[in-house]
Amino acid sequence: MRRLQRRVRAVVWLNPLLGTPGYEPRSRGIRAVTPYVDYFVSAMDVSHLKRLPALLRAR
Repeated sequence: MRRLQRRVRAVVWLNPLLGTPGYEPRSRGIRAVTPYVDYFVSAMDVSHLKRLPALLRAR
């Protein structure tokens, strides 16, 4: 992940569970990559995905 982060403008992690009430990224894998992720974005449904272009343009 560190090497990937150096090679791209932003690391975007789409997570379908992120929009779920009470969700916490507790697995070791997601906790390990979180420091390298610029945008941790919900991909729960289409309405969440429609926000992604505006988020990336703002950067």
